[in-house]
Parts: sequence; structure tokens; C-alpha cells
Amino acid sequence: MTDMTEQMKKNFEEIKERIDEHKDDFEGVKDSAEKIAGKLKDAKEGWESARAEKGDKNEIAKDEETHQTH
Repeated sequence: MTDMTEQMKKNFEEIKERIDEHKDDFEGVKDSAEKIAGKLKDAKEGWESARAEKGDKNEIAKDEETHQTH
């Protein structure tokens, strides 16, 4: 039983070392993903603002048109 526990500890340490070696790689991916998410959020907010502005312009145009016909 002790041999098996020792082997498990050894395997765990090897896995931990491999993860630590590649930790920086994951941080780079995480940073890139966060940048992309930020750009998507900005694009969505810009699109929503443009749509709202366009909606306001359409509303004003309708009001002016209605006012002119009455």
C-alpha cells in the first residue's frame, strides 16, 4: 500500500510540475480572451448606441412628418 501511495504522490508532483511549466501559456490565452471580450463588449455598446440614436432620429422624423400633415 505504501508503494502505491508513494507512486501517486510522485505522479501528482510530475503533473503539478507540468502545469507550472505551462502556466504562463495559459495566462497569455486568458489575457487575449479578456481583450477580445472587452472589444466585443465595446462593439455591442457602440451598436446599441447607434441603434438608439437611429431610433431617436426616426422618432423625430415621424414627429415632424406627423406635425406637417396636421
